[in-house]
Amino acid sequence: MSVAAEAHSSAFQGLPSAARVVWAKHDRKTEGWLPLWRHMADSAAVAGELWERWVPRSVRGLVAEALPGGEEDALRLARFLAGVHDVGKATPAFACQVESLAVGMRDAGLDMLTMKEYGTDRRLAPHGLAGQLLLQEWLEERFGLAGRVSGQFAVVVGGHHGVPPEHQHIHDLQLRPHLLRHPGTAEQRWREVQFSLMDACAQAAGVTDRFERWAGVRLA
Repeated sequence: MSVAAEAHSSAFQGLPSAARVVWAKHDRKTEGWLPLWRHMADSAAVAGELWERWVPRSVRGLVAEALPGGEEDALRLARFLAGVHDVGKATPAFACQVESLAVGMRDAGLDMLTMKEYGTDRRLAPHGLAGQLLLQEWLEERFGLAGRVSGQFAVVVGGHHGVPPEHQHIHDLQLRPHLLRHPGTAEQRWREVQFSLMDACAQAAGVTDRFERWAGVRLA
């Protein structure tokens, strides 16, 4: 593991135990799986390397000039958004896809239905869109950012597979909160896990004290 990866991993050491059983990737042939927290830490570290070594200076400059901290802010933001890009996988709609891993999550208090029970509704919560809604909620609660300000950051997560969600897609998922968190006693546990993962990404990227300074930023 590189020094950068180790530094990013350390930010995830204080996660609640339930957050450690949330999965990001699964190999059906071997039944091997990658925890979401590990994927987040790796993504943040790799993004930092790519930003500094591969992304053209002209592109870095466009982002840097929009942020009060210039190039340093731009690097931190890139690391954060890369780290948090798959937070939408910490939802029942995604986690139910592999029943053997869903069992372990249920045992940790993260209740969810089976994929069959969710039916076609599950398609309304692709993990990119789910992540966009979760990130906007987190930005509003943690830093008081709402509307256009939070949206310009969160849409990067929503569109990380190439196409930003449309307003109707957002509206349809907002009407089905059970796809983001199982209702009842498990709802708070889901929220705790989701927020703790985003908190860790912010700590790893060094942006915890940045968002309030970015309240007036316009990235596009």
